Amino acid sequence: MEVANKHAGSVSVNVTGGAETSSMGASKIGNTEFADAISSSITQSGLFAKLAATGQADDYHLDVMLVRLDQPMFGFSMTVTIESNWVLTRVSDKTVVWQKAVISTYTAKAGDAFAGTTRLRLANEGAARVNIKDALTQIGALTLH
Repeated sequence: MEVANKHAGSVSVNVTGGAETSSMGASKIGNTEFADAISSSITQSGLFAKLAATGQADDYHLDVMLVRLDQPMFGFSMTVTIESNWVLTRVSDKTVVWQKAVISTYTAKAGDAFAGTTRLRLANEGAARVNIKDALTQIGALTLH
């Protein structure tokens, strides 16, 4: 993922609103897994100079709330939609510097996996990737001081 601006500061990431996948239920997106994916994307893209533990960043804090996860019950093609609220706050004065609701969709087709549970997991992962990419691209377009 390419970002327009790389920020010299540090950032910490916190995710809420997710749900763990139960052994008997449909695939979900957990807070820890989504936070790890966001953190990995920040590191790989170089969006911020340093990734800090939650609450330990000197410069910025990124809060992400998973608001909605729409999943099909069954089907050959499975389309998942994720809505998440992203808030980037400057730590020094607690000013919100960017806030956005990001909605993303991804479809896993029958050819992607034979098992429906696997297709659903692939659709979840795809929608999460698109959501993260969209949000971090927008943060990368910011000029932060």
